[in-house]
Amino acid sequence: MKDFHYIEIANRIEAMINNDTYPLGEKLPSLRAVSEHFKVSVGTSLKAYSLLIDKGLLASREKSGYVPLRKSTGHTEQPVATSAAPAIREVNVSRIISKMPVDAGPHPPGFISFFNASLETHMIPFNAVRRSLQKASRDLTGTHLQYESTMGNLLLREQIARLSFYWNGSLSANDILVTNGTLEALSLSLRAVTSPGDAVVVESPCYYGILQCLEQLKLKVIELPCDPEDGINIRQLEEIVDTYDIAACLFISNFNNPNGVILSDEKKKWIAELAWKRQLPVIEDDVYGELYFGPVRPTTIKTYDKHGWVMLCASFSKTVASGFRIGWCAPGRFIEKVAQLKATTNVATASVLQLSLADLLTSGTYQRHLRKLRPLVHKQVLLTTQYIEQYFPSGVRISQPEGGMVLWVELPKQVDALKLQKLALEHHINIAPGPLFSSTGGYRNYIRISCNKHWNRQVEQAVRKLGNLVRSLC
Repeated sequence: MKDFHYIEIANRIEAMINNDTYPLGEKLPSLRAVSEHFKVSVGTSLKAYSLLIDKGLLASREKSGYVPLRKSTGHTEQPVATSAAPAIREVNVSRIISKMPVDAGPHPPGFISFFNASLETHMIPFNAVRRSLQKASRDLTGTHLQYESTMGNLLLREQIARLSFYWNGSLSANDILVTNGTLEALSLSLRAVTSPGDAVVVESPCYYGILQCLEQLKLKVIELPCDPEDGINIRQLEEIVDTYDIAACLFISNFNNPNGVILSDEKKKWIAELAWKRQLPVIEDDVYGELYFGPVRPTTIKTYDKHGWVMLCASFSKTVASGFRIGWCAPGRFIEKVAQLKATTNVATASVLQLSLADLLTSGTYQRHLRKLRPLVHKQVLLTTQYIEQYFPSGVRISQPEGGMVLWVELPKQVDALKLQKLALEHHINIAPGPLFSSTGGYRNYIRISCNKHWNRQVEQAVRKLGNLVRSLC
């Protein structure tokens, strides 16, 4: 019996609640019935129901058993997509960021930050990481104190290549280069295929770290509106490629930061084919791909890349620990150029961290950790959503991501997100205002909320206070 079979059972029941097989308020099968159906112990069935209770989806009622309270999807309308006509624009997001306080921990007692989308301490496999670091540093040959190869530790690259099995890929160790986090992977990829002044197509809204990277490289952007349910319009993308001189495209195909959109397999395949037909480099950021809430890991654009025009970038910052700063890229036909840029930028990524991560992967610890982490993140996303619905004004629109750890919230039009952040900071709360996620400073009445908090009364009160501040600006 699998250690995490209860998660599979919980996912099945959650799906049946969402599709109305088990209507809200009506009794669910008993623990014994679940045990007999799935051929598991009553204790495993209880863990499955307890997980759904933690997510706020079920309640246990005396003499009535377990009943569904709410679905995990479809409670509020999703934020509206932009309708601005695509055009080549300069990027100037640093102007907005320079006026904000630096949000770096540790925070003072009582300070609640919803700004950074990173794992907090309770989400990190702390003991496993500690043991792997100790093991790596005990190597008497001193390998961990020497430069690693520019491409990265071979054992680690072999393990990363094996992960491609889960998204229907077929990478080998020779396809992969280890980097200092995803942002370096993205930067190296951009530098390999663009020159200052070139135009790059991105989704809108777009993660501000990507916009900062583009700005520093003196690149221009065309922002492609991203529908909250369907993602980018591939016909509009084709029209842009036909109309403008485009050097590259850069997309987060799985759980876009900030709006959580996932591209369909059909769109991913279409983009990969477009890249080949037009010989257009497509840089894919899949940093959240492992944090899916459903039963199956989503594919990538790279899955459908047969000719090496897709440059896949990812990291372990969102799944192991942000402080590891271990990322990687599979840049296809551009791997030699990316390796040259890596060598002249910082030679290689830290050896001891690569050895430690390789141990986590080869021992199976990483996969076991993910099976615990995914439902934990999903629980935090659902709880945050529930309390935003409860404490924010009516009419607020909230994204409904199927993975990742952030929520994109559209506030009433009269609310200025930058003013809201300033007020929130006065109450020891921080948020990511919407203008950060656009090259033009758009999304003035949007905010991003990170769902990485260990839920307690203090966090709930912070959401409540934030809702009151929103009301004060309406």
